[in-house]
Amino acid sequence: MSEPGHDNMDAPEAHLQRLEPLLEKALSLRGAGKGEEAIGLLREILQADPRLAEPRLELSHIAAAEGDWQEAEAQARMAVEALRGGGQWTLDLEANEILSFALNLLGEVVVRGLEEGDLLMTDRPEFVARWNEASGFFREAWEGDNSNKDARSNCIHYRPMDEAQPSSDS
Repeated sequence: MSEPGHDNMDAPEAHLQRLEPLLEKALSLRGAGKGEEAIGLLREILQADPRLAEPRLELSHIAAAEGDWQEAEAQARMAVEALRGGGQWTLDLEANEILSFALNLLGEVVVRGLEEGDLLMTDRPEFVARWNEASGFFREAWEGDNSNKDARSNCIHYRPMDEAQPSSDS
């Protein structure tokens, strides 16, 4: 997965080559609906190299599929942080594309947690702050990769809210 000449990795790293089959197996397991087994492999990869973003993105997807929005958000945030710090593993995508994907995912899990919770009724200022944070993630994702159609759509649907006024869009 590593190639010489990319600014995040100048030379292939042997430990990444050893981890690649684990990631492939984890992806296969996740696709087969075996999330718990995939989680074990993804955590094994992160134990070997915690700076990698891709296993965290997969963990975020698995948590989201199970409705665990806090875990999904935590993993997506760590993935974004890793990508901003050069923790991209796969070179199948440009750095801006995978960061855009991760930011959009983070925005989606933040919004989904809001939609399924009662924060709007219990703490409107906190709801608006988190909504606007998600809106910012969508905007940053789209600005970073304007071919990301999901980010564009989310920018349109999840525009920033004014804390004082209830939104007619939500």
